[in-house]
Amino acid sequence: MKSNVLVVALLFSVLSVFNIDAQTFNKQTDFLLANFDLKPDEDDVMAAAAFASMLAHPDFDKLNYYVVAGAYGDQDHLFITSAVPKYFNVLFGAENRRWTNAHEHWNESVRRVKNKVIPILKSGGNVFVQEAGQSNITYDVLQAVLAEGITPTTIKKQVIIVQHSRYNEKNTTPEELEWLKDNTVYKKIDDGNTSDNKTPGYRTKDNKWLDLAKSDNNPNVATRKIWTAADKVCDEWVGDWTNKWIAVGGIDFSDCVENWYIFNLGKEANDIESFWNKYVINE
Repeated sequence: MKSNVLVVALLFSVLSVFNIDAQTFNKQTDFLLANFDLKPDEDDVMAAAAFASMLAHPDFDKLNYYVVAGAYGDQDHLFITSAVPKYFNVLFGAENRRWTNAHEHWNESVRRVKNKVIPILKSGGNVFVQEAGQSNITYDVLQAVLAEGITPTTIKKQVIIVQHSRYNEKNTTPEELEWLKDNTVYKKIDDGNTSDNKTPGYRTKDNKWLDLAKSDNNPNVATRKIWTAADKVCDEWVGDWTNKWIAVGGIDFSDCVENWYIFNLGKEANDIESFWNKYVINE
């Protein structure tokens, strides 16, 4: 009898893990929170451009999403102030409609995101978090959600956080990160900032990709505008951390490996060439 109980318990555990791993984004019910720290270098400028390029594609028509600029944690370094509001307005429209500036308005941003998240959770949808930065604001948002009466069980089941960067984890307040790991579906995927792993290599020193995106021959007028604006922000920004790919005219949108994972893009966008062909220089 005892052995049967153990078998059932083990089977339930395996099925639970499988169900979590099998969760995929459902455009009809789910919500994407895209958090960009914009510290300490320009990779988030280009990651945001890459995400905006995806939004311009028919595959992501009517995607329910919200963007946070300034989703940083405990690290020092300079915030790329020139990215907001003008640049993010180019990518996502007017401030506070589809994006919020947490660098200037942290508490207000927490409130805005909370108000986006609660209806999704109440309706049974999942909230996917693209942590292209640290998790401090995600923690604050979820504490505000709990204070509004959403149960811990709902959060544990329906909030999926996807993080790729060890740097981001190390610069999130430790007790807040531990809480998130214990109380959400927390996914640490392979680091997009390193090579030879299971996530795409979304960075290169080759300047041909940026040239293709900005070229008058790029038939995608929307992405031409997006990447021209991204290049301008990167060229004008002088910070205390050098991104060696962007500094020589290349690209780095490594934080978008989380988009690749969340949307299960697979071979459709598993390297720069396939991503560019599908989302940047497409008709």
